[in-house]
Amino acid sequence: MRKFYTVILVALTGILFATAHASSRSPVYFKAPMKFRGTGCPGANSITVSGEDATTMTVVFDQFDAARPKDNAASGNMRSSCSFVVPVHVPQGLQVSTMTADWRGYAEGKTKLHREYFFAGQRGPSKTSKPEGDFTLTDDLMHAIWSDCKGRDVPMRINSSVQATSNNSYIAIKKMAILKLKWRKCLGN
Repeated sequence: MRKFYTVILVALTGILFATAHASSRSPVYFKAPMKFRGTGCPGANSITVSGEDATTMTVVFDQFDAARPKDNAASGNMRSSCSFVVPVHVPQGLQVSTMTADWRGYAEGKTKLHREYFFAGQRGPSKTSKPEGDFTLTDDLMHAIWSDCKGRDVPMRINSSVQATSNNSYIAIKKMAILKLKWRKCLGN
């Protein structure tokens, strides 16, 4: 009889743990594989991604820079870009608007950092900054753009570029972090 109660207790503990774990996980999250393309992220060895299958994501760059003269940049460019596609899991009945994103890096002289966020098939907001010194720029731009309500993975796209716009200028992006996803029930549900 004691063995029977032990088995029941273990089974109930497992069910309670699984229920608690499932309810603590966000229903909306980033998925793998993420795809990158551009002179600032030319291959798998030039970036490190953490946060796949999670609600936050960080991309660390090794070559996302620009300089004038261009020989002073790891990328060898006066303008460098990185575009990426991040699949976002969105269950039926929910829709997602992206997030708050931080861009961190270093700039000297006259430089530009441009970024644009959108879901496939849509247009989204964009922003251009002229950072100086060690910088962290926070974007909170997409909360007015919502995904459709079809209950599928939604490709979120981010296009970004850096440019050295005058002599003796340099800019490098070291890290981009998406800090949170915003989601809601579809209207009418």
